[in-house]
Amino acid sequence: MEEYSSQFEAGSTIKTDKSIVPLNSKSKELVASWPEYQKFDEFVGQYQEITMSDALLNSTELSEMARQLKDSIRIESLKIPSIKMRLNVLYSETMRLADMATIPTITEASVLQENNNVIQAFSALNLKINTINSMEKLNEEISSFVEEVANEKATEEDSIPDPNSPPSPAPIE
Repeated sequence: MEEYSSQFEAGSTIKTDKSIVPLNSKSKELVASWPEYQKFDEFVGQYQEITMSDALLNSTELSEMARQLKDSIRIESLKIPSIKMRLNVLYSETMRLADMATIPTITEASVLQENNNVIQAFSALNLKINTINSMEKLNEEISSFVEEVANEKATEEDSIPDPNSPPSPAPIE
């Protein structure tokens, strides 16, 4: 692998088209207990601006971390098909980058494109986690609102006399 990645100049740096979409604060709290996510997040960050040779040299490690990430979903609310799909796409993209390290004629443009694909796949995962968290919060707020309205309605009904019931006897003085 080293022989192929050394074909690029030592200073040949690639920079992704877009930054990694970050998790919002609630989502960060959610994944705090997921060490594989934390490890991958820290490692993939360097791929936003990295030398071509480092991108290829570290690609096998990145791919292994992506495999561990997809095989270790620890948060129950994230064990859903849309998250699993994004993790599989992320793993596939990291594997493609790792495969490129074995191709002697690989071009800088190809590595840059695949590097962008990895960053985009991780961003898509983060966006989905943010969306799931936002939806859970919205559902909680809606449930709370519906419960509040139901309680108010029940209170109003208790204070309105039923026209079909006999009138209450007048208090004796």
